[in-house]
Amino acid sequence: MNCIARSGRLRPKWLISLLAVLAFMPIERAVAAVSAYLPLNLAPELESRVERVLVLAGVPVMTRPVRVETVLASLPAACTRNRALCRQVRRDLAPYLGAVAVTGAGVEVAATGHNSLRQPNQHGALMDSKWQAYGSALARFGDHALLSLGAVGYNGRVTPTGTMVSLGGDRLQLDLGYRDHWWSPARLGAMLLSTEAATMPSATVSNVTPLTRAHLRYEFFLARMSYSDHIVFNGGYTPGYPELFGFHLDVEPAPGWSLGVSRLMQFGGGARTHSLRSLVKAFFNATKYDNFQNLPNGQEFGNEQFAVTSSLVLPVRMPMSLFIEYAAEDTFHAENYRFGSSAISAGFYLPQLRPNLQLRYEFSERDSNWYVHHIYQDGVTNYGSVLGSWAADWRRPGDGVGGQSHALQLTFDRDNGQQFDWQYRTTLNASYTGGHYHRGHDLRLSLSQPWRSLQVGATLEGGRDEFGENFGRVAAFAHFTGKSAMSRIRESSAESITSGVDDLAVAASQRARHKIEGFVDVGMFSSKRDLEYDAGVVPPNKTPQGSIHFGLGVRRAYNRHNDFGTRIEFDNVRGRLFTALRAIDYRHHFGPTLAGSLFFGVGRYDGPTPAYGWYGGAGLQWMNVFKNWDLGVDYRDGDHLVRNKVLPGEVTISYPNAFYSIKGESFYISRRF
Repeated sequence: MNCIARSGRLRPKWLISLLAVLAFMPIERAVAAVSAYLPLNLAPELESRVERVLVLAGVPVMTRPVRVETVLASLPAACTRNRALCRQVRRDLAPYLGAVAVTGAGVEVAATGHNSLRQPNQHGALMDSKWQAYGSALARFGDHALLSLGAVGYNGRVTPTGTMVSLGGDRLQLDLGYRDHWWSPARLGAMLLSTEAATMPSATVSNVTPLTRAHLRYEFFLARMSYSDHIVFNGGYTPGYPELFGFHLDVEPAPGWSLGVSRLMQFGGGARTHSLRSLVKAFFNATKYDNFQNLPNGQEFGNEQFAVTSSLVLPVRMPMSLFIEYAAEDTFHAENYRFGSSAISAGFYLPQLRPNLQLRYEFSERDSNWYVHHIYQDGVTNYGSVLGSWAADWRRPGDGVGGQSHALQLTFDRDNGQQFDWQYRTTLNASYTGGHYHRGHDLRLSLSQPWRSLQVGATLEGGRDEFGENFGRVAAFAHFTGKSAMSRIRESSAESITSGVDDLAVAASQRARHKIEGFVDVGMFSSKRDLEYDAGVVPPNKTPQGSIHFGLGVRRAYNRHNDFGTRIEFDNVRGRLFTALRAIDYRHHFGPTLAGSLFFGVGRYDGPTPAYGWYGGAGLQWMNVFKNWDLGVDYRDGDHLVRNKVLPGEVTISYPNAFYSIKGESFYISRRF
């Protein structure tokens, strides 16, 4: 019953089942053409311009690679903000609109030191790789069939990344082949799926255009991972190819605000089960069939990861994109709605800090047990690279230690195609596994400019890895942009599709820019913290606490009575920092002076090791007590913030984790800007 067998051949039963389910989904429009994909972490200049266009158009990006059709649909709104950028992107898209075209190619040669550290998000390439190259082309066969050819190569490996057959239309597109998957609004790293590892062969079903008024987008895939001879089965090992099932849904409840849920399931391989029936059981009841501690290794289905994401795009004078993600590697205490071994990520992107200057910052922190598993002892990896966060490759193989990472990017993109890119990354693993880790640093500078049909440039990269060892890399590169004499014809076609920002596009863009405001909250938080060190065995420790409360947020009005936003809050609870991120911050106006709010997100408590869990509540606000000043009161609940017992000397009687419940009321004054 498996779709991708150990030999890598596709079996049709899985695809028939998926297509049958999707055929009954509600639809709004007739089937249109399949869409090609833009490169992912291969052509930085093109990808940077596309990211700017999408944010300027108010389009949240929840998954990648980005479809050509998505960018084309976004151009009219983006052109009201930056016409020069639109002209560049039209030229970038021109090769993708032809019947047959080379869409891109690139080669890089480098002088490096000897360090086996992996380059972040570069399809598994090592830092000491002497060369890297990629190429891509496409051929259309009518409106409903597309053949894409591609490859990514570096020292030691060549993968046919981008080689696939795409069939279908805008409500259902099937991709068979080596298609990348990136599941996160973050651009510099992703917890579940990224391009940190080499591309896996997969069968993917997704929609090109959103479905229903909620703008629903879906993506399902089944992929074959690399060969492993460390798959536990019935007290021994069985060699084979583990399989990976992915499920993603996101909706856009209001313009510019998207909510998404993602699920990964690693299973099968060798003699282990890989039936559709077993997958469905584990999908809907993980605590019984997958994460139940007393199941023998032969009966436990496999390994799972989960994430909930919120992304908000604000089309203000200085446009911005904000995102929050809560991810987990396991369920918690046999409860399908609570999670252990958690991770949180957050960040922002400013596509026009100055007219041609972009700024991006991303933060991520994970608990223990990420990308490792007792059954799949090679971990959630493909050819030795983790499938998610780049920072998790900066540790000893097989060490499930937690860690924290930061990434900062500054990009100057001139109208003539010149680009200067500066990236800084840093990560620090915890010390409880005895890894003797240092703080890792990676600084990367890149300068490129157009020359004839090429984008040529140089990269300088260096830093210190997680063991305190230095590394360095100097490279020169050339990217063929796909432009030629023939592409000028296609470029004029792209120009006609998106040229001339008409009155309707301008009006739509102006309607999207409802009132947006930032605010700062200052007040008091009266809370009670319940610590359960060993649930059901050690009595809970309940202690009250009062502290200063501080919050910082932004909200966008969608009509006279409703607005949505996001907020970060800081409190001191029993001498330790309690941080809350509101992924959903909804407010309803009952009148000119009274409003009620509902909010939901993720909380982090700075215990002996960080604890994470759901966070939510409700509140009332008296608006305009003075001009631009509001008074508010919120009831807040940090529910079962979990941490694993990983420190030396910690005692486990019943459960290997402890949790905190933090409840209380905030009284604050809010200043709007």
